[in-house]
Amino acid sequence: MSERKIIQNKYLKAEVSTHGAELKGLKDINTNIDYIWSSDPKFWGRSAPFLFPIVGTLKDKKTIFNGKTYDMKQHGLLRDQEFSVVEVKEDEITLVNEYNEETLKMYPFKYKAYVTYKLVEKVLKTKVEIVNLGKEVMPFTFGGHPAFMCPMFANESFTDYSVHFEEKETFKSPKVMPNATLNFDEPVFEHENLEVLNLDKSLFDIDTIIITNVKSKSVKLLNKENKGIKFSYPGFKTLAIWTPYNEAPFVCLEPWNGYNDRHDTNGDFLTKDDVMTLEENKNYIATYDIEIL
Repeated sequence: MSERKIIQNKYLKAEVSTHGAELKGLKDINTNIDYIWSSDPKFWGRSAPFLFPIVGTLKDKKTIFNGKTYDMKQHGLLRDQEFSVVEVKEDEITLVNEYNEETLKMYPFKYKAYVTYKLVEKVLKTKVEIVNLGKEVMPFTFGGHPAFMCPMFANESFTDYSVHFEEKETFKSPKVMPNATLNFDEPVFEHENLEVLNLDKSLFDIDTIIITNVKSKSVKLLNKENKGIKFSYPGFKTLAIWTPYNEAPFVCLEPWNGYNDRHDTNGDFLTKDDVMTLEENKNYIATYDIEIL
């Protein structure tokens, strides 16, 4: 049975679910503004899942490990696993999940995943550690998927917001095919030296804006008064920006190492882009920070 845990300091209060170790709220204590999407299933029932061992979608929801075919849903299995609380302090919590019989049917590797949230003044720091408990090399990709309220404040609209990049970005976002694979030969959203992306729902009729080899290691999501959040994601190669193509009042800023299968994939997991590997007992650490501005 999932539980909700609270950590807080004098500035912020964060709410974390043991289901998927998912962040369910990040409130400014003084204003009571919650910056994280409410998980309203009318639009999207999640708020900040972790994507492991795949990011995005596999072609036909299948992939091949060591010559054997496995079925796996979009974004992998970790987001639907129940975590145990390792330690909780007033302003910090660590949770853990380990492979089981069901995960081995989808992903034939023995992993352990730790998630730590820590509040430092007006910053929520997130750290994920993946450990290979097996004897064979473990291949995987990993991503975050936090959804931020947009608009964040009363009497605003989605179009009052913009994404500000730390560095000028030149990119060609690939076409998301009907089966959710990616076609890089048909870019659908191209920019040169982009510094500010003014948000509008019409941008997302292509599904997701995917910026591979992103230069910026932080972006800001700001309203016209320059209020909002700063999202920092060192160590990630790709940044995706997504919101449903409807009136859903949130936008996701997603740091990824890896992404959906290419449309012409041969199905072998090791041929996916940006696959990472861990030797026995080795670990992978990913971090990202949300700062309230």
